[in-house]
Amino acid sequence: MTSAVGILPELRIAMANFGSGGIDEGSTDRRDMAMRWDKTISVLREWQPHIVLCQEISAAAPGALRVHLWTTANTLGMIPLLGPPSPGTVTGNHPAVLVDASAGLVILDAGPAWQPGAGAQPAWCEALVQVPGWAHLLRAYSVDLPWRSSVEQRSQADQLATRIAELAGLGELAVAGGNWNSYGRADPVIPAALDFAPPHLRPPRMRYSPQDRTLTPNYDVHDVLACVGMEDAVAVLASARSDPGDLAAAGTSVNGRVDRIYLTRDLAGAAAGYMQQDMRASEHQALMLTLDGATAARATPPGPEQ
Repeated sequence: MTSAVGILPELRIAMANFGSGGIDEGSTDRRDMAMRWDKTISVLREWQPHIVLCQEISAAAPGALRVHLWTTANTLGMIPLLGPPSPGTVTGNHPAVLVDASAGLVILDAGPAWQPGAGAQPAWCEALVQVPGWAHLLRAYSVDLPWRSSVEQRSQADQLATRIAELAGLGELAVAGGNWNSYGRADPVIPAALDFAPPHLRPPRMRYSPQDRTLTPNYDVHDVLACVGMEDAVAVLASARSDPGDLAAAGTSVNGRVDRIYLTRDLAGAAAGYMQQDMRASEHQALMLTLDGATAARATPPGPEQ
């Protein structure tokens, strides 16, 4: 499905957690709320991404969710796709994907498909896009896993990884980014430092050994993604192409990155740069991954099992 308009030189994929929509739950001053949202938008405007993986899209006023979503998208000149409410959310947070159609990206599908009563709703939003010049379609996933339960995280990760693997067999590439609320194996997690983590973060992110009463990182979510060929994008980049280059923590974590971007292994070689910036508008930092267009255009999924 090679595009006739030529290969897009690079694909910039940003990730932004809006922190309950940029709304300060402890403030009733609309100016304070707008300032937090403006800081996030300012970073994204500077980066000019082609795809934005959003978490915690929300709104203070009932019925204003879609207004907030479209205001965010229109301000950036992008098309918004809204996912289901995040499992367990009490503030109406949703994941979303924004796509820059002016760069030639074509949205072919959105999801996930989910019906009330069909069990826990997926903790992600997805968009299937044709990138100019790429031989295969790219499905982008914005993920926000439950923060209270490692069991629910693992269940969601199982479902997501299975979906990615099944669609790879049909010829799709994938990028999945968001708040995983757990650690990746590239994180420089110092076990002793886990003792200083807030107790409410320990059950979903750590394991406890009763023999010596020590805490160790829980890598279940990362390992589930890795078993279907997903690569932590930062881990495959040389530090010279990352800013910062030391895999600094992103998000409310202890010595680790709860916010990460994963690529199908076929796309890992196209990773050309990574940026991370404190927006001072959320407890999470903004991330951006840049893929080399020529390399990505040649990327080929593994195809169906023979």
